[in-house]
Formats: sequence, structure tokens, C-alpha cells
Amino acid sequence: MRSAALAALLAVPLLSLSACRSGAAQGRGEDLVSRTLFTATGAFDVQADRRERIGGGLRRASWQTRPPLQAAAVVVQYDSDARPLSWQLEISGPTFTAQDLAGEDATAVRTVQGRALHPAATSRLADTLVIPTPGGLRVVTRGYATQEDPALLPAFRR
Repeated sequence: MRSAALAALLAVPLLSLSACRSGAAQGRGEDLVSRTLFTATGAFDVQADRRERIGGGLRRASWQTRPPLQAAAVVVQYDSDARPLSWQLEISGPTFTAQDLAGEDATAVRTVQGRALHPAATSRLADTLVIPTPGGLRVVTRGYATQEDPALLPAFRR
């Protein structure tokens, strides 16, 4: 009983420190990348306004009321059998730029849809393209492009 109470008392300062650390780090690019990856791979699906099957093994989750990213709305479309490798995010009205998400070392590339950024090989988004759209951003993995949008594949070559 005493050890449980002691553990609970020790946990409070640790929780406070981790909350301060994550709060102080908010706004940094790495946090944006982490949150983007968590969104794409399903960590926030339970909070989605809609979850649906769209056929061909694809599914979609969308947020309008409380998007997991700082944006007006977010939609992730993914292959239900290979979600970590095959997804696309459509981010409407983001408060961040394509460069913020792709990182300073990203390479500018041309796609059939216009200019895009290919994050550096050291980025956790290295296997994606960040494509500015009229209303926001589109982030596409190589796996998703291979299956659903092969015209984007040349932009993945460095």
C-alpha cells in the first residue's frame, strides 16, 4: 500500500515535467512531423468525425470539428492492409506551410500536379511528398502513390 502511494507521489512531478517539455516544444517542426505521422497512422482515428470504407481496400477518416493538426480540416485516406506505408493526408486551411512540414532540407520537385517538396532522407517524412494545394496541403507516401497515383512516382526519385 505504501509503495503504491509513494509511486503515485513520484509520478506527479514526472508527469508535470513531461507536460512542460511537450508544451515548451510545441510549434517546433519535429512536433508537427510527429503529429502528422500519428494522424496518418491512426492514433487519432477514434476522434474522427467520420470513418468510412471507400472500396478497393481503402478507408478514410476525416476531422472537421477537432482536427488533430492545426488546420480547418484533415482527411486521411489509407490502405487498410498497409496503413503505415500507404496513406495520403489532405490538410485544409493549415496554420503551417509545406516548408514547415517538409523541413528546411527538403528538395523542391515538380509533379504532374505542380511543385512539391520531398523531405530530406533524414526526415521521418522522407518517403513522402508534401504538395501545396489551393486550399492547403496534400501529403502522399510513396506506397500510396504506387497504388493510387503513379503519376507522382517520378518526384520520389532524387
